[in-house]
Amino acid sequence: MFRRFWRDVILGTIFIFALMGLFGSLTAFKVFDIMDPIGEAFADMEFTDIYFSQLLDDPVADQNVVLVNVGLESRMGISVLLDSISKYDPAVIGVDLFFDYPKEDTLGDLMLMEALGRVENLVLVTKLSQTMGNMDPESIDSLEWSHPMFTWNATPAFANLITDAGVQEDLKMCRTFVPQLELDNGENQVAFAVKMASYLSKEKADKFLARGNEEEVINYRGNVLDYGATKFGNKYFALDVWDVYSGNFVPEIIKDKVVIFCFLGEELGDRENFEDKFFTPLNETYVGRAFPDMYGGVIHANIVSMVLNEDYIFYLSDIQTWTLTVIMLFFTIMVFSWIYKKLPKWYDGITKVIQVILLVGIPYIMIYAMDLYSIKLELNILLIAIALSGDGLEVFYGVVKNSLSKEGRKELFKVSRL
Repeated sequence: MFRRFWRDVILGTIFIFALMGLFGSLTAFKVFDIMDPIGEAFADMEFTDIYFSQLLDDPVADQNVVLVNVGLESRMGISVLLDSISKYDPAVIGVDLFFDYPKEDTLGDLMLMEALGRVENLVLVTKLSQTMGNMDPESIDSLEWSHPMFTWNATPAFANLITDAGVQEDLKMCRTFVPQLELDNGENQVAFAVKMASYLSKEKADKFLARGNEEEVINYRGNVLDYGATKFGNKYFALDVWDVYSGNFVPEIIKDKVVIFCFLGEELGDRENFEDKFFTPLNETYVGRAFPDMYGGVIHANIVSMVLNEDYIFYLSDIQTWTLTVIMLFFTIMVFSWIYKKLPKWYDGITKVIQVILLVGIPYIMIYAMDLYSIKLELNILLIAIALSGDGLEVFYGVVKNSLSKEGRKELFKVSRL
């Protein structure tokens, strides 16, 4: 009897996973689609987004990183901005801009080339290209550079960010990035933000890379001026085009700092231009997002801060996540099986109460694991399994198990008087 109970628990657990596989093949786990459009709003959310947008304590502004908005400036204008900033001895200037080919404005190109050449420590973005997937190491085809006339004095570093389009194709949600990647030719490429951080502390950058994670979760600190798009604006000092032209800053904010030249809108605070702009977990509207909240250059600044402050986010490997999921589901099926056999009249009521407790409690554990220990738990599969476990186990015992026994089949086809 005891051995039969554990056999049923094991087979019941396997049956729930089989149900999930069946539903997954039919719906690709789009469990919210039946409630469109409400479902689409929730399908693009992760529970840990609530931590960033609602529970994160107000971080201290990072004075090690300064952003310079290039706006709609020409290459000649960018050259003037570069010369104006580089003379104040920044630790490194990172340029998050592509200069693909020479333009008809030859003078502007020559001025930009010379200005880039005068920067002592220059990091210029590259782009990893792939035919399929999103930053899949096996699909990387090539490394795209700016035109050679602009790169001769620069250290390359890729600026690709991982985005999850989710249900909405135009939703560019950025939660993670790839810290380094080895190309097919054996060359190791480092992410733009990590390379810039190494100029302030090579030791901390190397320590970050030594974690060996193929993907890292970004521990967001805040935004630049954003007029309430995120909870924490003004966590990075940003200079607009005319601030630089007019010298509206003190040299001390530049000296020995990481300076990032990037596009932050036509002017600081521009909320109408969505070029190179992403949704992040800091977005105040974390369900049914309407407007992206952070430019790519600011995301790179957040990564620099995370590396320099050693403020990492930890997460379980796929094997650890699946192991935890199997153990939790097995324990749940064990409890439900005991109730089914010992308290059959109470089964529906008690299991539904337990399911509600778990489906509410596990997300709280996920959120507060981030809040207290900086651990991101991915337990969505477990939540789906628990949601199916109560009724699914009834199907297992009432249909699958009975159909495999002679007594059960006999009872199914036996007709008795009322």
